[in-house]
Amino acid sequence: MSKHWRSGLIGALALSAIALQAKGDSHSLSDIAGTAAMAMQAGARAQGYEGIDVQVRPLDARLALARCSAPLTTLPVSSSRALGAVSVGVRCAGAEPWTLYVRGEVSATQLLPVLSSTLQRGDLLVKNDIVLENRRITQDFGGIITKTEDLIGMEARRNLNAGTPLRFADLLSPVLVERGQTVSIISGGGALRVSMQGKALGSGSAGDRVLVANLTSGTRIEGVVAPDGSVVVQ
Repeated sequence: MSKHWRSGLIGALALSAIALQAKGDSHSLSDIAGTAAMAMQAGARAQGYEGIDVQVRPLDARLALARCSAPLTTLPVSSSRALGAVSVGVRCAGAEPWTLYVRGEVSATQLLPVLSSTLQRGDLLVKNDIVLENRRITQDFGGIITKTEDLIGMEARRNLNAGTPLRFADLLSPVLVERGQTVSIISGGGALRVSMQGKALGSGSAGDRVLVANLTSGTRIEGVVAPDGSVVVQ
């Protein structure tokens, strides 16, 4: 398209917009923006975020969409992202249908566990290492740990600074059972639980399955490493 044609098209659109605005037949831009903002807020709330703030980018004042004769609706969001740059399609299904995509920035204030002091690589997290703070977040959690109980007993994978929100990638489950180590084998359940001594034939963290050998009979059995370092056989 030549420069002259582009200029002519822009001029025609502008004249159409002015004509609609003069007749009072254009749809309220604030209504469109408000509909998009509510959809963005609902999307963030559905993913568990709190203290949500939505900033809709200003719509072009030259827009003159026909006044919708039906309540505005929004299109399903194709992306699972709820925070950061978000786009929502606002649709009019009235006599003169139209669809407009509205962009906005969504953030949230979330109570997150953060480090109260610096940790060195290999340190185990205890309750006193963690405090809860309200943090303004502008992107989806992306592996950020939101529950304190998921942190206790974990091992720092690297040096971590105080005030840092923690991600699963920052931590690892400590090895509780080492290959060749003598362990307690717990068998049975309820009131009938039998404990015996065994030898670990592999290493594992809490929840891992390891093979152990009964020191008395030599029988090899598989069990699950418990948080106290014992191996539970079901």
